[in-house]
Amino acid sequence: MFGFEVEMVILIEEMNLHHATSASRNSQLIRCATLLFAMTFLLLASFGGLAPAADEDEPRKPTPFVDRVVSYQVGSGGGQGEDKLPEIVLGPPKGGGKLMAGQDVFSLGEGGVIVLEFVDNEVFDGEGPDFIVFENPFLAAPGNDPDYGFFELAKVEVSLDGITWHEFSYDTASKENCAGYHPVLAHVGKNEISPTDPKTAGGDAFDLKKLGLKVIRFVRITDIQSFGGKDGSAGFDLDAIAAVHSRPRVNK
Repeated sequence: MFGFEVEMVILIEEMNLHHATSASRNSQLIRCATLLFAMTFLLLASFGGLAPAADEDEPRKPTPFVDRVVSYQVGSGGGQGEDKLPEIVLGPPKGGGKLMAGQDVFSLGEGGVIVLEFVDNEVFDGEGPDFIVFENPFLAAPGNDPDYGFFELAKVEVSLDGITWHEFSYDTASKENCAGYHPVLAHVGKNEISPTDPKTAGGDAFDLKKLGLKVIRFVRITDIQSFGGKDGSAGFDLDAIAAVHSRPRVNK
């Protein structure tokens, strides 16, 4: 860069000579402007001012949440939130806490079904629960009895390829292995509760070990016990699905 500076000083001195011709002065002005532009470019580049823009097509980092709604079928009395699909069931949960139902949900209706996919990541069998399904159940005040509240239940099935399915054996009486039993406590943006921590997030956690599976990418949820509701709110109300143990897909 110092070479550019020296040459510019020389050019300026030459332009001050009274006997310099008009043509030579014009030529010197052009050279001076060119050198000034080059110096400015180098200065900006050295300070990061001309750093290349981020590639908009760069693959986004996988998140622990489902990425895509593969298909769905609304049952009787359902459909609330359908106009906001798929976003309303993707991303983190927006729970209402123990005593209030979350409102950011898609109601399946009685017997309704939805299939979702982890696209850029996969759920694997780790220590303890591997993924969590979030609905919007709530307990009767003061919330001390986990069995005294409002619950709309669903069965949960999983698959690696979206073709062969494995069902978690469930019991609606005890609510074992049913989604829609535990209130959702995590609400990203309103509290600091991690939606991937089965000990604190709320929702219903599932362990692939119970099915003898190592990896899955698809989740199918089917309403099995619901109540009628107004304005399409009947049936299991899906908020979100989060992986507790996930990793980027190995084979795409």
